[in-house]
Amino acid sequence: MFDSSMATSIAVFPIILMSWLAATAGALSSGMLFHSCSGDLYAIPSPYYSNLRQLLGNLLAATPASRMLFSMDSIGPRDDPLIYGMAQCRADVSETVCADCLASASLEAVNGTCHGIKSTAIRMALCVLRYADYRFFTILEGPLSFITMMNEHTTRWKEAMVVRGMIRLLISQASVSEQRIAAGQRVIDSNPQSPVVYGMAWCVMDLTPQDCSKCLETVFDRYDACCFNRIGGGSISTSCIVTYDRHPILNATRIVSPFDAPQPSSAPQSPPPDNGEQLSSPIEPRKHSKLIEPVLIASMSLAILTIALLGVILIRRRWSIHLNGKELDVAEEGSTKEPFLINLTSLKAATNNFSDENKLREGRFGPIYKGTLLSGKQIMVKRLTQTSTQDLAILKNEAALVSQLQHKNLVNLMGCCLQENEKLLLYEYLPNASLDKYLFDATERARLDWNTRHAILEGIARGLFYLHDLSRLRVIHRDLNASNILLDDDMNPRISEFGLAKLVGFDQSQFYTEKIAGTSGYMAPEYAWRGAFSHKSDVFSYGMLVLEVVTGRRNGSFIEMGNSLNLQTYVWQHWVEGTAKEVIDDVLGGMYALEDVLRCLNIGLLCIQAEPAQRPTMASALLMLSGANDSLPAPALPGYFTGTTTRSHWLESQRSDGITETYL
Repeated sequence: MFDSSMATSIAVFPIILMSWLAATAGALSSGMLFHSCSGDLYAIPSPYYSNLRQLLGNLLAATPASRMLFSMDSIGPRDDPLIYGMAQCRADVSETVCADCLASASLEAVNGTCHGIKSTAIRMALCVLRYADYRFFTILEGPLSFITMMNEHTTRWKEAMVVRGMIRLLISQASVSEQRIAAGQRVIDSNPQSPVVYGMAWCVMDLTPQDCSKCLETVFDRYDACCFNRIGGGSISTSCIVTYDRHPILNATRIVSPFDAPQPSSAPQSPPPDNGEQLSSPIEPRKHSKLIEPVLIASMSLAILTIALLGVILIRRRWSIHLNGKELDVAEEGSTKEPFLINLTSLKAATNNFSDENKLREGRFGPIYKGTLLSGKQIMVKRLTQTSTQDLAILKNEAALVSQLQHKNLVNLMGCCLQENEKLLLYEYLPNASLDKYLFDATERARLDWNTRHAILEGIARGLFYLHDLSRLRVIHRDLNASNILLDDDMNPRISEFGLAKLVGFDQSQFYTEKIAGTSGYMAPEYAWRGAFSHKSDVFSYGMLVLEVVTGRRNGSFIEMGNSLNLQTYVWQHWVEGTAKEVIDDVLGGMYALEDVLRCLNIGLLCIQAEPAQRPTMASALLMLSGANDSLPAPALPGYFTGTTTRSHWLESQRSDGITETYL
């Protein structure tokens, strides 16, 4: 029941509802309407935190794949669970947008204002995520409503009455629909120029019809009492939303709406019936068959987002292949794109027998070719030419890891081939090659305007956030650099080259290795000097990428007049002198918001601070990059700062493929 004495914290982002109602679904997934957090605190690390991570992984995997875009779960003993969770996406969104939205909600829940609080609810525009240390399923709690006026302008009394009648009808429809949602539209009068008003009523699916109706009636009554004569508006709680506007609210291409009123046209329209019986349309449940639809991508989408499905499936299967008598045992989690074995004859035909014309570049362990299968599918083929025990182990590591990871900002492994002493990995073909081909070429760099660069940085951050926090596997990449960031048709980034990646536990923070391998200039100082690595090592590499993307300069070959002998020193000196604008890539031609670019520089410098503990997590970096944090902390001295001192002395070995490996 709604309990007015219930202590809770409600915060609403400064979002005008009109903007999110009129936006695309891709952009909507990044908009948080409010959060509610209450109860005890939990520590990090702690058993509760570990259980929370497992719960979120289960919900983020199950919800987009479910027919109703809804799931509930609990972690702990069956008779006494330790944590409960629920997730639901709006019925009109795609699986990809659903996964993207829930990833955003998880990020806000674990690392946002509700950080460390056991009972949390996050209401996004397209999804809702909730977890607590008590069973809240089917319980209507409150008060969690927040009234927002979408438009300061008032409307005619007649329109207000039409809206009121429409909303009341939608409430009755939504409360009895299978997915607890209804949407409709209504023409105000018979005038051809009369506006159309759109409405929606939506409850979480665990509510009974009676509680859904009660929730919707309660929040709408609160809105109606103050603001019913506004052009658009709505009221929100954790359990339900009522809203209306003169812009379409739902994605009509995914909704079967036989009872909707017609769209406005030049022809006169008859006035709607007074009882409004034909003005609402419950959304039909999703079918089991796949729907062919465009992927919605927006610059702020946890997408760009994407994020595709987050690859966290509880049921796993194993498949084995052999490398010259060595078994390659690959643990593979279920996904819609499983790796497969393909015969060598097909690959030779696809790559014109691995001809030089089909060669894309030289990779760490051998050439990479472009190929076209008989089906017309384009692929990249990584051909292992080095056959040492260590190289075979690295190949095994890459196949084992990438086959279990599913994220739209990670390269997708399609299959492998091991015949006639060939060792081949098949990846999806990405036509725009790697980031370094654009970023460090004077001509190609002009294709990277600021919006594209920002989207690339955000996509890389999302991929790393998935590796560090969202995947059931916790992965440290260890070789993040511009040449290992591939770009798809839309210039969305894909992290590749997982040969050096390490699978680590969530309860461990730092690791050591005697063999230090990676790309010079991107390795964190503690890793290059002592062999110590952690997820903060990837953060350092990401920070170097940020500086390169903003400045258009390659770190490894950077030479500046004066005492600055590397990129981070060059940027740092301008930062502390207040002349950071001078380091921005001239190719951008000033076509950017200076505040946004300087914000990225600030984030980059925070990521490359000398002390690992001072660097942000990728979750925090992603929040800062998206603008969720209005103010940023001042960065401390970066790693490898040279100034007037000499550079650190490293023993470097230059490989034939151009990769510099560093050893101490």
